Amino acid sequence: MGKEYSAQYSPVNSVHDEDEKLLHRGTETRPHSKSRFLRVSLWLIHGVLISVTLLFFTLWARAPSKDDILLYSPANEAIESIGIVRFNGSWDRRSVYRDSPSPDLEAAWNRVTADGRLMAMTLEQLLKTGEEPAPFMIRYPEEYGGNYMASVEVIHQLHCINMVRQSSWSDRYLGDDPDFVRSPDGWRIHLDHCVEILRQVIMCHSDVTIVTYDWVDGLDDPYPNFNVPHQCRDLEKILDWVDGRRVYVPQSKMIRQEGNVDLAFPP
Repeated sequence: MGKEYSAQYSPVNSVHDEDEKLLHRGTETRPHSKSRFLRVSLWLIHGVLISVTLLFFTLWARAPSKDDILLYSPANEAIESIGIVRFNGSWDRRSVYRDSPSPDLEAAWNRVTADGRLMAMTLEQLLKTGEEPAPFMIRYPEEYGGNYMASVEVIHQLHCINMVRQSSWSDRYLGDDPDFVRSPDGWRIHLDHCVEILRQVIMCHSDVTIVTYDWVDGLDDPYPNFNVPHQCRDLEKILDWVDGRRVYVPQSKMIRQEGNVDLAFPP
């Protein structure tokens, strides 16, 4: 018998497939594309996380502190910075508010005090200030809008410093002042009230602007330089805002309305 041989073979297509695998083994792209996509995705995620972290840090850094939050006032919308202003603090330098009594000086002070510049405030605005309407609060007659009588503190504070100024020129002012002539003791109480208000204002704001000292010819002691810069608000804009809301009512019309009651003592 002849020897039998067992032929071992592969289909032609299989051989071609193997050749294709050998030819393209070094250039196969599918696994490489997945790896590159994964690396790019990780970098993108890393970048997003960094960006979000920086965003939150920026928002945190810029968030107002409790001291920066404004107590509500309808006049807040009129607050505008005029930037850094160097104070006029020299010993004898003049200004429109500083001199011996004269019509021009009185006109300058009257312009910024102007009888309190009484204005109107709505019930909604009153509630936003944290106050509650009460029967002793003064409201304008309905024919003048019926809103609450109000003013802004800066005008009261300017009135107070003006009163201190006038008292320092007592020989020029007090002899003709009807309030002083009628009741010197009442004037004294009013003046002390103003000094106390100004004390509270100064301590409340607690200005920490730095004052330096200089040697001055002829002086043995260090001399303070009060001509220093301060961050200032635009008073004129606030006054314009108030003037746009002033209510002019004849004194005869300002009477107690139905439902009003009187406080037993001034607040």
